[in-house]
Amino acid sequence: MTSGAGAHLLSVEEIRRGLETTRIGRRIVVLPETDSTNTHALNLAWESGGGSTDGTIVFAEFQSAGRGRLGRQWLSPRGAGLHMTILLIADGAPFSHARLMMISAIAARTGIEKATDVEPIIRWPNDLYVGHRKLCGILIETRLLANQKLAIALGIGVNCLQQAAHFPPELRGKATSLEIESSQPIDRNHVARCILQSLDGLLAPTKKIIASEWRRHSGDIGARVTLTEGGSTWMGQILDVHPATGLLVQLDTGARRHFDPATTSRA
Repeated sequence: MTSGAGAHLLSVEEIRRGLETTRIGRRIVVLPETDSTNTHALNLAWESGGGSTDGTIVFAEFQSAGRGRLGRQWLSPRGAGLHMTILLIADGAPFSHARLMMISAIAARTGIEKATDVEPIIRWPNDLYVGHRKLCGILIETRLLANQKLAIALGIGVNCLQQAAHFPPELRGKATSLEIESSQPIDRNHVARCILQSLDGLLAPTKKIIASEWRRHSGDIGARVTLTEGGSTWMGQILDVHPATGLLVQLDTGARRHFDPATTSRA
């Protein structure tokens, strides 16, 4: 463990220590500040044509324009959160947003549980919660490169060192952090490393998904939900989730319908 005044900062050396991944972490970038780690990662892919950047991870101590799904703001206090983007390059293979979202949520949850004494639940489509308060959000964005490869930016934001006063008043009852929930000191480098190790294993071509793992750690199955998609609102009960077709809901109208996490928002 690094000691001294900079011990709390993210460090390439500390993140890589014992990482032992196959695909994820071929290159690790830690920035003191950026607009968005997703944007930075996609720009790296565009500039290089993609191939040499697969598996690159971009971290930032501060994001000036952090964002969540559907353009929502993601607050990024300096040095308090874990803001990272894993860059993946798809070369001709079909890309399933729903499958990658499920993999990412399981990896984040597994990594947090391994690194701390906090056991979050998965809340569809892209969040981790402790009780009724949000701990982690995931944002997947893509860009088609000039050579027709697809760059995929998998952004993961984890509230790590925030105290309640760091959240705006309107979010204090809705957001939480590892520091608030844990009885142990929080090491952001260790949390990052554990998430990346879990993600690397789940992305392996031989790994079979995962729907059962998602269900096991989700608080959603059987829950009432209100969803918006394409300007319409839908209400019903969550029945299941599928890595290809997304969320299956028994609607109040009597019909059953699948909802894609790429186009659906949860009220």
